[in-house]
Amino acid sequence: MTVQRTPPPPPRGTRPRNRRHLIITAAADLLASNGYAQVSMADVADAVAVRPSALYRHFRGKDDLLYQAVRDMLTAVQVDLRGMASTRELAVTALDHRGIGVLWQRESRHLPRAARRRLRARLIAIAAQVADFVARRRPDLRTADRDLLAWACLDVATSISFQRIDLPRPDYTDLLAGIIDRVVDTDLDTDAAPFAPPPSPGALDRRDELLAAAARLFAQRGYHSVGVDDVGAAVGIAGPSIYHHFATKLDLIVAVITQGADRLLDGTARALAGARDDRRQALRALLDAYVWFSLTHFDLMDVLITEVPHLPDPHRTTFRQTQRHYLDQWLDVLARLHPHLPPAHTRVHLQAALTVINDIARTPHLRTQPRAPATIAAIGHAILSPQPRLAKPGQ
Repeated sequence: MTVQRTPPPPPRGTRPRNRRHLIITAAADLLASNGYAQVSMADVADAVAVRPSALYRHFRGKDDLLYQAVRDMLTAVQVDLRGMASTRELAVTALDHRGIGVLWQRESRHLPRAARRRLRARLIAIAAQVADFVARRRPDLRTADRDLLAWACLDVATSISFQRIDLPRPDYTDLLAGIIDRVVDTDLDTDAAPFAPPPSPGALDRRDELLAAAARLFAQRGYHSVGVDDVGAAVGIAGPSIYHHFATKLDLIVAVITQGADRLLDGTARALAGARDDRRQALRALLDAYVWFSLTHFDLMDVLITEVPHLPDPHRTTFRQTQRHYLDQWLDVLARLHPHLPPAHTRVHLQAALTVINDIARTPHLRTQPRAPATIAAIGHAILSPQPRLAKPGQ
């Protein structure tokens, strides 16, 4: 397998035979790092030392460039995982194509629906390949459980897109493969209490209606692709009427993110009350609270994950600090559970568990499965549990 790295730009005035590949690779790196709204065709052209007009010989525009970048990466993953025989193959593929998680989950929302459907069909085919592997190793599983575990394996693999931890390649491969093994071997025969959705909040005032509509639209299409007219139409008012409640569109998304962060932190504080002296109880409380929040407020969760990196300062810095404070609560519990685990490894485990929960909660056909809440919590616990995983015959 070939590790994707951005090659140096060719000298200006030359016409390398692989120019299309160079453009796609540079675009993928820029889009994953900076976000769709912050990357122009001129930026991509500069990265490969050509004039912007040269890009249009290969791509119709930025949408087409993003689509081709995601499609090519998904195609490479699909080829790499044909006949998948071990979790190590998935770990190696994830490291070879590290940006795919961010490109698919965050940036592809800017694509037209038809283009996104085509990409999703390719992703579903990849999940089916992983599901075949899970079925061979766990022939006892029901189809729904097998498929959910397959998606969770992919989530662990793509979780490395959302962190900046660098480890020696062999160590990273072993670590990631071990986490995926834990997912595949998760005990799903759990007696966890069924998930109870929260009571209806009753009638919402206009401001709350706007926040709920904005969260849904920002989650579906991204902040920069949604206008105030879209949000207004979602609640049956003219777009400019939003300014009676929020001074600017930026104030609107800041209010959405503030609401999501406050609810998440409040739920976590309640869950941890009285559990700090018991490390295992604290971990279970954190997991249950996070699963509950993610399944109940999946639109808010989506916005918290995808939009904070693109806020202007000082808002970005403020919410980054809030995110770090939240993660520190997990890391404190995990450090006491795994005193000999290197901090970088702990962070990889944590990001894997949170990404599994986030993605399943944001995927309608997965989160609506009757056993999904208990299964998600079980997977999270398997990833973060202090008990050592015992190797099974033939692994």
